Amino acid sequence: MLGLFKKRAPVYPTESHWSVGRGMHDGMPIFVRRNTSAASLAGHPDYRFRVGVAIPLKSPKADGLPGNDEMNELNAIEDALCARLEVNRESLHVLSITTQGMREFIFYTRSPAEVEPALEALRSEVAGHELQSYVAEDPKWGVYAHFA
Repeated sequence: MLGLFKKRAPVYPTESHWSVGRGMHDGMPIFVRRNTSAASLAGHPDYRFRVGVAIPLKSPKADGLPGNDEMNELNAIEDALCARLEVNRESLHVLSITTQGMREFIFYTRSPAEVEPALEALRSEVAGHELQSYVAEDPKWGVYAHFA
């Protein structure tokens, strides 16, 4: 009977399902894409480091959001980030936040030492956008939970 109440072990998702939310932040629109599948891994002690990659927009519209051309460029950067950081399930992309002339991609990783070399390699390939980044310990996945 006790086995019925055991917590299920966190599992790296084999597929990612996303939800989209929108609202206002400091009087400007904010769009948040959240990997709902990541909840199965949230708080896993191996993935206790949060990685943020912020990209200032080159030419945001008056509302601080990207235009269609820049949106396509950001999507290509997102694909490249995931290809580099999610290799061998080292990291998982959990959030994309767009507001006030910026887009930020949030990952959780089990290999923080591997993040900066991967980002440096990507920076040399991305023309026209600056990639700002940080790695911080976040064992409770506070940023992910904030957008739940």
